[in-house]
Amino acid sequence: MISPDTHRHHAGATVRIAAKQHTAGQGPVVTGGRGSGSTGRLCLPWVLGMCLLHTPAGLAQTSPGDDWLDDLRDALQKEINNSNIGAGYVHMLSFFIEPNISASRLKADDADYDIFKLPLQYEIPGADDNVDVLLRATFSRARQETDFTVSEGEDIDAKWTAASAGFGAGLRWHLSPRLSLLAGADLGVSRLKSDADYSGGFSEEILAPILDGVLFNWDTNAWVASLATGLDYNWQWRERYDMSIKGRYTYSHIASYSESRDLQGFSESTGTTSLKLDMKHPWAPKLLGRSLFGIAHVGATAFTGSNRDALGFTHFYEFGYSVGVDLSADNRFLEDISIGYQLSTGTDVDGHSILVGWNLK
Repeated sequence: MISPDTHRHHAGATVRIAAKQHTAGQGPVVTGGRGSGSTGRLCLPWVLGMCLLHTPAGLAQTSPGDDWLDDLRDALQKEINNSNIGAGYVHMLSFFIEPNISASRLKADDADYDIFKLPLQYEIPGADDNVDVLLRATFSRARQETDFTVSEGEDIDAKWTAASAGFGAGLRWHLSPRLSLLAGADLGVSRLKSDADYSGGFSEEILAPILDGVLFNWDTNAWVASLATGLDYNWQWRERYDMSIKGRYTYSHIASYSESRDLQGFSESTGTTSLKLDMKHPWAPKLLGRSLFGIAHVGATAFTGSNRDALGFTHFYEFGYSVGVDLSADNRFLEDISIGYQLSTGTDVDGHSILVGWNLK
């Protein structure tokens, strides 16, 4: 996703942290079956309920090794195969690795998202003064946690983790001294793993044999291919404030491969759009003789596509502030470094972030 967050020769890291909260809600969403054309939204607890509905009345007298268990597991696999649960996994991975999504520690209903991202970008001036070449690498490690309560004393603590790496290239066209157009492509790979711990006799003895490998406790690899475009507009306000506004749209296709034995493979597309405004201004104080500056951040991000609500939220807003120090006078590689704090909020989602960034010479 070629889309730099600051000016030329930029690289940065983001570490996001948020307090864990608990509210009623949902985990990854299962959208109604493709075959039936259903448009209803079914969360994972609904699937657990279907398991219970299909359980024989004589469950207490039936051992987990009987044929009904295999039949129920097969029925669950068919239900998943006819659903859009793959869209939930795709949106999860897209959210984990999208470098333009600056909020990386969020609370959405009862799901916690904890993401570390290291986006690196370098711009090479082209032979034509109006065109620059963009090179990019993005590394991320992320986790989603969701707790499901089956009944009193019966719980499932589910966790999805992903380690991802992506590499891309693109071009920036300088349409005017203030306005530039960007376009690029990325190709990456991700390793997604599901882990679940069961609490309670029913969950451990009955649900675990049904759900393991199908809904929980599985692993897969995935290819990630993305196309991105965007506009940057930079100007100076009152000869004191360096302003920049950046708009981005990214289209991604994610397909699994090398899935664990009983996991249904997925191949889906998703999109994100974002708009960010930064206002950089100098500070009067200095640090060891070096100039200081502040940056106010305001932004908005939204998912696009028919399954844009697969994570339980469709958009969020960001408000933050960073403090930086100018190193250009005596550092060979860095123009400046900065650190900041950012709040993220939206319908059914909130969080906060610690921002770390730098600009290369």
